Amino acid sequence: MARYAVPNGKKLIEFTIPDGVDVTVVEARKLPVLPDAERAVREAVANPIGSRRLQAMVRPGQKVAIIVTDITRKLPEDVILRVLLEELQVGGIRREDITVVVATGTHRPNTREELVDMFGKDNVSSLNFVNHNAWDKDELVYLGKSQRGIPLVVNKHVAAADIKISTGVIETHLLAGYSGGVKSVAVGVAGAETIAATHNYQVMAETRLGVVEGNTFRDFLTEATLAIGLDFIVNVVQTGRKELVRVVAGDPVAAFLEGVKTARSMYEVEIDDQADIVIAGVGYPKNRDLYQATRAANTSVFGPRPVVKKGGVIIIPASCEDGFGHPGYVEWMAASNGPEDIIEHAAKEGFAPGDQKALILSWILKQARLVVTDCEIPAGELKKIYLDAVPTLQEAVNRELAGRTGARVIIIPDALLTLPILRKQQLL
Repeated sequence: MARYAVPNGKKLIEFTIPDGVDVTVVEARKLPVLPDAERAVREAVANPIGSRRLQAMVRPGQKVAIIVTDITRKLPEDVILRVLLEELQVGGIRREDITVVVATGTHRPNTREELVDMFGKDNVSSLNFVNHNAWDKDELVYLGKSQRGIPLVVNKHVAAADIKISTGVIETHLLAGYSGGVKSVAVGVAGAETIAATHNYQVMAETRLGVVEGNTFRDFLTEATLAIGLDFIVNVVQTGRKELVRVVAGDPVAAFLEGVKTARSMYEVEIDDQADIVIAGVGYPKNRDLYQATRAANTSVFGPRPVVKKGGVIIIPASCEDGFGHPGYVEWMAASNGPEDIIEHAAKEGFAPGDQKALILSWILKQARLVVTDCEIPAGELKKIYLDAVPTLQEAVNRELAGRTGARVIIIPDALLTLPILRKQQLL
């Protein structure tokens, strides 16, 4: 027996696979880790890419909005915020003129305890923190339409700010190719109408993981952000353990693209063959709800070509202590007649922001079964949305191997970031 381990949040789950089974472990390349996060952030902010230094961009009396990530992301936000506040102070900006807007997109609001954990008690107590709400009309401003007809609806605190800054993490993303850059504005603090206009069937059908160039979704985001305004970003590239590999700051597009170069060199890994079984690990905090955890299947299906065979299985250990994460997609899937019904409805009728998860899961289910293990959501509830549930990862592995002869297994410990790509000769 060979022993392996994949994460479920902050814990590692060990399991064994019999000798003789063809197993490939796909891991991101190891790049040098930056040992001092604060020093790395300071150096990036002091040497911005494609823009002036932030302290030279501001002047006393201006209102500033700092758009930060929510609890579904894990990065050194406390360090980044501290450096940004010092930079703004040098430029003459008072703390009372700063609003920190949490880019929840369609996610739930973050609790005070979560904000304190992410940004520090002193900052949360002394700064004006606002959880974005994509549906609260009183908290949104309509700015017209973009050249492509995208409704520009944005958080009123962001719209009113003279200077707009955002933080973020650059990692593989199903629609944007890589997250980060302008996404925090055009999605994170946008109204439901704007999010719906960019998260539509046609755009989703055209995008692939890791593809930034010629990406319709990212073009939409950039156009919307140019209309709304974003002056400066601080983005990080991290390992699966959330260790810093690079920090970029400056122009929202130029700095982002520099960060993508580093992300690609680490995350994109070539492999030789497809697998019958993929075991996909989910690190913290994405394991906390099913909406985020099932992103672990995306890298096996939505790369240039699926790395799981048609009719194969993807096994995801995910605790999901926060449940499904978004009610809309669950209600839609439970009321449907199956994945084909969902896909057909999405193509003809569209869907509400956040509900695109039903379409994504349906596309995945057309390729392979999804098995969730070590999960707090009852098996019966998962079955309603066409997902299998097995109590433990080991039981799931045993069950799948028992039914297959000569099965090939791919293990992706960090399936949220690592993007396995079949070698070119496999694409013929």
